[in-house]
Amino acid sequence: MIVRDIMSSPVITVTPETSIQAVAQLMRDRHISGVPVVDNGGRLIGIVTEVDLIAQHAPARAPSYISLLWALIPLRLDDYTRYKEQVRHILAVNAEQLMTEDPTTVSPEATLEQVAELMVQPGHSSLPVLENDQLVGIITRTDLVRVIEALEVQG
Repeated sequence: MIVRDIMSSPVITVTPETSIQAVAQLMRDRHISGVPVVDNGGRLIGIVTEVDLIAQHAPARAPSYISLLWALIPLRLDDYTRYKEQVRHILAVNAEQLMTEDPTTVSPEATLEQVAELMVQPGHSSLPVLENDQLVGIITRTDLVRVIEALEVQG
Protein backbone atom coordinates (compact mmCIF):
# COMPACT_ATOMS: atom_id res chain seq x y z
CA MET A 1 0.00 0.00 0.00
CA ILE A 2 1.24 3.48 -0.83
CA VAL A 3 0.36 7.03 0.25
CA ARG A 4 -1.86 7.62 -2.79
CA ASP A 5 -4.18 4.86 -1.51
CA ILE A 6 -4.91 6.48 1.86
CA MET A 7 -4.15 10.21 1.61
CA SER A 8 -6.90 12.79 1.99
CA SER A 9 -7.59 14.76 -1.16
CA PRO A 10 -8.48 17.48 -1.98
CA VAL A 11 -6.58 19.18 0.82
CA ILE A 12 -8.09 21.79 3.12
CA THR A 13 -5.65 24.72 3.02
CA VAL A 14 -5.28 28.27 4.29
CA THR A 15 -3.49 31.32 2.95
CA PRO A 16 -0.64 33.13 4.73
CA GLU A 17 -3.07 35.93 5.72
CA THR A 18 -5.59 33.61 7.43
CA SER A 19 -6.04 34.65 11.06
CA ILE A 20 -5.05 32.33 13.89
CA GLN A 21 -8.67 32.26 15.05
CA ALA A 22 -9.85 31.18 11.59
CA VAL A 23 -7.16 28.47 11.42
CA ALA A 24 -8.15 27.11 14.86
CA GLN A 25 -11.84 27.16 13.99
CA LEU A 26 -11.22 25.41 10.65
CA MET A 27 -9.16 22.69 12.33
CA ARG A 28 -11.80 22.19 15.04
CA ASP A 29 -14.76 22.21 12.64
CA ARG A 30 -13.12 19.81 10.16
CA HIS A 31 -11.51 17.61 12.87
CA ILE A 32 -8.03 17.96 11.37
CA SER A 33 -4.68 18.18 13.15
CA GLY A 34 -2.83 20.27 10.59
CA VAL A 35 -3.52 22.58 7.70
CA PRO A 36 -1.10 23.39 4.87
CA VAL A 37 -0.44 27.04 4.09
CA VAL A 38 -0.33 27.82 0.36
CA ASP A 39 0.52 30.96 -1.57
CA ASN A 40 -1.69 32.52 -4.27
CA GLY A 41 -0.35 30.06 -6.83
CA GLY A 42 -1.27 27.07 -4.66
CA ARG A 43 2.38 26.35 -3.79
CA LEU A 44 2.99 24.86 -0.34
CA ILE A 45 4.90 27.29 1.88
CA GLY A 46 4.25 25.85 5.34
CA ILE A 47 1.94 24.01 7.70
CA VAL A 48 0.12 24.94 10.90
CA THR A 49 -0.50 22.09 13.33
CA GLU A 50 -2.29 21.70 16.64
CA VAL A 51 1.10 21.90 18.34
CA ASP A 52 1.71 25.32 16.75
CA LEU A 53 -1.62 26.57 18.08
CA ILE A 54 -0.96 25.18 21.56
CA ALA A 55 2.60 26.57 21.59
CA GLN A 56 1.18 30.04 21.07
CA HIS A 57 -0.30 29.88 24.56
CA ALA A 58 2.54 28.15 26.37
CA PRO A 59 4.89 30.32 28.45
CA ALA A 60 8.24 31.09 26.87
CA ARG A 61 11.28 29.83 28.76
CA ALA A 62 14.09 32.37 28.60
CA PRO A 63 17.58 30.95 28.09
CA SER A 64 20.33 31.33 30.68
CA TYR A 65 22.95 33.94 29.89
CA ILE A 66 26.41 34.85 31.06
CA SER A 67 27.48 38.45 31.21
CA LEU A 68 30.72 39.27 29.43
CA LEU A 69 31.73 42.92 29.38
CA TRP A 70 28.63 44.65 27.95
CA ALA A 71 27.14 41.61 26.29
CA LEU A 72 24.85 38.80 27.32
CA ILE A 73 25.82 35.46 25.81
CA PRO A 74 23.42 32.49 25.90
CA LEU A 75 24.90 29.48 27.70
CA ARG A 76 23.38 27.13 25.15
CA LEU A 77 22.66 28.21 21.59
CA ASP A 78 19.82 25.70 21.20
CA ASP A 79 18.07 27.24 24.26
CA TYR A 80 18.29 30.66 22.60
CA THR A 81 16.99 29.27 19.29
CA ARG A 82 14.11 27.54 21.08
CA TYR A 83 13.29 30.80 22.92
CA LYS A 84 13.16 32.76 19.63
CA GLU A 85 10.79 30.12 18.22
CA GLN A 86 8.55 30.33 21.31
CA VAL A 87 8.38 34.12 21.05
CA ARG A 88 7.56 33.85 17.32
CA HIS A 89 4.61 31.58 18.15
CA ILE A 90 3.37 33.84 20.94
CA LEU A 91 3.39 36.97 18.76
CA ALA A 92 1.84 35.36 15.64
CA VAL A 93 -1.42 36.83 14.34
CA ASN A 94 -1.79 34.89 11.09
CA ALA A 95 -0.93 31.54 9.53
CA GLU A 96 2.28 32.78 7.91
CA GLN A 97 3.70 33.93 11.24
CA LEU A 98 2.70 30.72 13.06
CA MET A 99 3.43 28.09 10.42
CA THR A 100 6.38 25.76 10.18
CA GLU A 101 8.15 26.70 6.96
CA ASP A 102 9.32 24.06 4.48
CA PRO A 103 7.49 21.15 6.13
CA THR A 104 8.53 17.58 5.53
CA THR A 105 6.58 16.21 2.58
CA VAL A 106 6.09 12.84 0.92
CA SER A 107 5.30 11.70 -2.57
CA PRO A 108 2.09 9.82 -3.46
CA GLU A 109 4.28 6.81 -4.23
CA ALA A 110 5.88 6.67 -0.77
CA THR A 111 5.27 3.49 1.18
CA LEU A 112 3.43 3.35 4.47
CA GLU A 113 6.65 2.21 6.11
CA GLN A 114 8.40 5.38 4.92
CA VAL A 115 5.55 7.52 6.24
CA ALA A 116 5.48 5.65 9.57
CA GLU A 117 9.22 6.23 9.97
CA LEU A 118 8.69 9.99 9.53
CA MET A 119 5.61 10.18 11.74
CA VAL A 120 7.26 8.67 14.80
CA GLN A 121 9.57 11.69 14.83
CA PRO A 122 8.40 14.72 16.83
CA GLY A 123 6.62 17.37 14.78
CA HIS A 124 5.31 15.11 12.03
CA SER A 125 1.64 14.48 12.79
CA SER A 126 0.58 15.28 9.23
CA LEU A 127 2.57 15.24 6.03
CA PRO A 128 1.62 17.15 2.88
CA VAL A 129 1.78 15.02 -0.27
CA LEU A 130 3.50 16.68 -3.23
CA GLU A 131 3.56 15.52 -6.83
CA ASN A 132 5.55 17.65 -9.29
CA ASP A 133 5.70 20.41 -6.64
CA GLN A 134 1.89 20.50 -6.45
CA LEU A 135 -0.03 19.75 -3.25
CA VAL A 136 -2.17 16.72 -4.08
CA GLY A 137 -3.04 15.38 -0.65
CA ILE A 138 -2.20 15.07 3.02
CA ILE A 139 -1.60 12.05 5.20
CA THR A 140 -2.05 12.06 8.97
CA ARG A 141 -1.39 9.78 11.91
CA THR A 142 -5.13 9.08 11.94
CA ASP A 143 -4.87 7.79 8.36
CA LEU A 144 -2.11 5.41 9.43
CA VAL A 145 -4.07 4.21 12.47
CA ARG A 146 -7.05 3.51 10.21
CA VAL A 147 -4.85 1.33 7.96
CA ILE A 148 -3.31 -0.46 10.95
CA GLU A 149 -6.78 -1.18 12.29
CA ALA A 150 -7.87 -2.63 8.93
CA LEU A 151 -4.71 -4.76 8.74
CA GLU A 152 -5.31 -6.07 12.26
CA VAL A 153 -8.88 -7.05 11.37
CA GLN A 154 -7.64 -8.93 8.29
CA GLY A 155 -4.74 -10.61 10.09
